[in-house]
Formats: sequence, structure tokens, C-alpha cells
Amino acid sequence: MNASANVRNLDIANKIASTATLFRRYFPEAKVDFSPWDNSNQNEWLDTLDFSFHFPGWSPCMECRAILLQLRIDNNDQEGEPKLLGIIMRGMILPKERWRVATVGEWEMTGSHLPQNVQKDNLFQVCKELYKLFSTTSSSNKK
Repeated sequence: MNASANVRNLDIANKIASTATLFRRYFPEAKVDFSPWDNSNQNEWLDTLDFSFHFPGWSPCMECRAILLQLRIDNNDQEGEPKLLGIIMRGMILPKERWRVATVGEWEMTGSHLPQNVQKDNLFQVCKELYKLFSTTSSSNKK
């Protein structure tokens, strides 16, 4: 589901905004889109927070024009913070996927055109920091 459509409280809004800020720390030229999908089938994607990050033109270092970032969440507690279950990132040149990384198993990046090593390392660092971000809660921050 579009990240923008998943804002139910201030804590979730902060996590969504922090996700964009975190990604742009490593890729400052990327423009964030909090609503990468058309909203016709919102109910099918209730268990994800979806973002897209667009680069100005084609990025040869990233081997793509845009990155689709999907955060798989446990959304059972409608009032509480979402629990991050996994991350999928896809490097895209529309309409084709060029590469993909998922934080399940070996965290292996696969695809026909992989980013350069520095960018790969940065993408994995973003994933690690997203897990840290989602493991902190507002109640633990108040202590």
C-alpha cells in the first residue's frame, strides 16, 4: 500500500518520513514518492509500506532510473507501531525490473544489471538501518 495511505497515527507518520530521510542520506539525488501505486486496489497491499525513489535520468551506478522500496509490515495493531518483517528493493527501468534484493535468507542481490559495489553496500546499509528504525518505538524513546 502507498506509504502515504498508511498514516494512522503520529508514530507511523514519523517512521514513514524517517524512511525517506534515511534513504536520501545515502542517495541524496533521489526524489521520493510516497504514493507509487494508483489507489484502485488498496486492500490488496495492507501489509506493506511502499515508496519509490526516482533518480534524475538513468543512474549508471545504480543501473536503474527508480527504486521501488516495499517494507513488509505486521499491521495487526492498528493503533500501535508497525513491526518490520522484511524489505524488498527493486531497481527499475520501467516497465522492467533490473535487480532485486530481499531481506529474507542470504540478503542476496539478483538481477540482470546489478548496481556498483559502493551502491550495493549503501542499499544493504539502508536495509540494516530500517530494521533499527522500526525496532525503536515512541514508548522506548520516552524512557
